[in-house]
Parts: sequence; C-alpha cells; structure tokens
Amino acid sequence: MWTHQSAVWRARLRTRFSTPDCHDVNDTSSPMDMATLRQHTTLVSRVMVALSLSAVSFAERTRESAGPEMLCGDVEVRITVPRRFLEERRIPFEPARLRLGAHSTPEKSCAPKGHVAGGAAMVIVAGLQQCGTESNVRGEWLVYSNQLLLFPAVVPTSSASVIVRGATTVIPVECHYSRKQTVNAEPLTPTWQPMTSTISVFGLLHFSLHTMADDCTSLRSSSDYQQGEAVFLEASVEAPLHPPLTVYVDSCVATLTPDPLSLPSYKFITKHGCLVDSVLPRSSSKFLLREQDNKLCFSVQAFHFKQEPGEQMFINCHLRATLKQSSQSHLHKACFFHRPTFSWHSTEGDNALCECCDSDDCLTGEENRGHIVVTTQPVTGSERSVGGLHENCEAVLSLCVFVAA
Repeated sequence: MWTHQSAVWRARLRTRFSTPDCHDVNDTSSPMDMATLRQHTTLVSRVMVALSLSAVSFAERTRESAGPEMLCGDVEVRITVPRRFLEERRIPFEPARLRLGAHSTPEKSCAPKGHVAGGAAMVIVAGLQQCGTESNVRGEWLVYSNQLLLFPAVVPTSSASVIVRGATTVIPVECHYSRKQTVNAEPLTPTWQPMTSTISVFGLLHFSLHTMADDCTSLRSSSDYQQGEAVFLEASVEAPLHPPLTVYVDSCVATLTPDPLSLPSYKFITKHGCLVDSVLPRSSSKFLLREQDNKLCFSVQAFHFKQEPGEQMFINCHLRATLKQSSQSHLHKACFFHRPTFSWHSTEGDNALCECCDSDDCLTGEENRGHIVVTTQPVTGSERSVGGLHENCEAVLSLCVFVAA
C-alpha cells in the first residue's frame, strides 16, 4: 500500500566542544589550543561527508526498486506508474491497462493521460472525490481511499470475442490529511447470490454437468473462481436399464446471460468435441483421461469478457450419449491441443479423429437420425433425465459460475 501523509522531517547534527574551564579560544594560555580545535573541526567534516554518502546510496537503492508513486495535493492526487513496474508483471505498457477506481466511470481523469518522461512512466491525475474515491475518518486523520487497477493482456478468439488471461492487480492507495471536522460514512451492505441449484425430471437417462474440484476427484463446494484459475467440469450420464453408454461433449459456449445465443459469447468446445480454447497461448485447458465411460471431465481457464461488467458467467454444454460399441468417430470424440507436441490429442487414443479440428469437415451437417434432444434452464449444477435411447441421445445443460473481477 502506498500512503502519503503530510509530515516534516528534520535532521540536526549537533557538535559540542567541552573544555575544563571557560576560556577564550584566542587565549594562547588556554588548554584548548588551535591545534585541538582544528582536530575537532576535521572530525565533524568527516562525519558530515559519511552521512552525505549514505544518503546518496539510499536514494540510488530507492530509485532502483521504485514502484508507483503518489503525490496527494489539496484537491487532486497524482499517481505515476513506471514502465519497469508493469513490464516486471508482464502487463503491456498501455494506457488501457491502467485505471484508478474499481468501477468503470465516464471520467477521463481516471485513466492515464499518456506516456511521460520520454515513455518511462504513465501518470493519472484525478480529483480527490473522483473515480469512486471514498473518504473516512481514522482518529485525527481524514483518509481518502481508492484502488489502482492493473489489467492483464487480452486475447482475441476466432469467434470475434475477446477474453482475458490472468488476474487484475489491485493496489490500494490512500491520502491522509489532518482532520478539521468530523466526517461520517454509511456502511456498505453486500448483495449475496445463491451458489447452486438443480433441476431434474423422471426418465430413463440421467444427464448431469457439475463443477468439480481439481482433477475432477470430487464435487466443488464453491462456484467462485479467480481469473486464470482452472474450471474443472464433469459431464456424465446414468442409464441403469441400458447397455453401457459413453458420454461426449459436443460443444460448449460461455455467455453473460442464460441465452446461449446472446452476445458476447465464447465457444470453447466446437466441431463435436474439439476443445479450441486449448489452442490459445498459455492455455492449460484440456480433456482428462476417462476413468469411466459414462463420465468425461475437462478444464477451461476462467476469464472475463473485455469491458463487460458483472462476475456471473453462464456455461451451456451440448452433451451426447452413445452406445459403447458405436463410439469413437468424428461425431464422438474428445480432443484437445497438446502444446508440447503441437498437435491434437484424443482421450480415446485415436488422434486421427482430431485432425478435423483444424478444418470444417467434422460431419457438422450430418442429420441427427434416432436422436432425442432436450434442454434445461441455466443452473449452477445441472441435471436432466430423459427417456428413449436408439443409437444415441443428446441433452443441453447449463450451469453458472462466478469469476472475480
């Protein structure tokens, strides 16, 4: 936390000459002769030189490790962010990556005016009561508090949407002023939203889509995520009265509303089981190896849509269940991009089925003969039961997660 407060520092160097008696220094009979006086003067000079060198060394170390600097004025605050500070955190040195205030405002003063000092830093100059700054009293001080936000780089996708990798850096900033009068502020009451809900109906096939703990070992107790954190999802189908079934994820799309056709949207699984999010730089998204044929687990990194408010994200997935003996085809696959080999891999072992992920020939136009397609309303842990299985059955399930800003 960078904190400014009005204070005055004074350093005094005192030199005292002690003599046995009070004598005139010009008196040659005095015990304090001129030679002794010169020795004391030389000692004082050496001490002052040593202090000066220490001050220079401290100033150089301070400049080398300098971060954001804040200057609090009478009516405004000035924040300077060096280029090196952003580059060390792999944040592009661009005005769009920096803002004062946690909430978007139309005030231009909340963003940097541009580069200063020959492109070595960016500066924000804003009024004390602008950009969502809050004031409160702490003892004898009037404190103005806000947050300096550093935004990570954005990544465009093939669907013309833009996603963000990494978390936003939040730096608390404060200005302290000597209090002249009492100032009171009303407390803030947060609004809580329910974490999970479910829906189900009677039938023979039971589809489900749930958020899971790391590596899909158990159900996750929370639907809250940080940006860049892996979101593990498990698709499953239960059919006690049927022969063994295998479940696949045909497609998945993320939106800000329950409508899967709304914009902005990000389709991270397409072409009957191609996890295209795994192709993006620094992505860790993947399908996990199956432990059971009727369950399929995969992960995708949490993200935000650029310049879109809200932390709530809806994930709609199209699931497909098929008889085990008719599985593994261009319609029945689970493929992700394996970056070490720079190629597509299949969880079933037949990587040739994944070659169509780089093209448009994954039989996307094949007629759904013998399919039963059902949909559910968006929920956080989604379940659906349907009846009647011929060759395969499909269901569209939705869940909701919360990604911290």
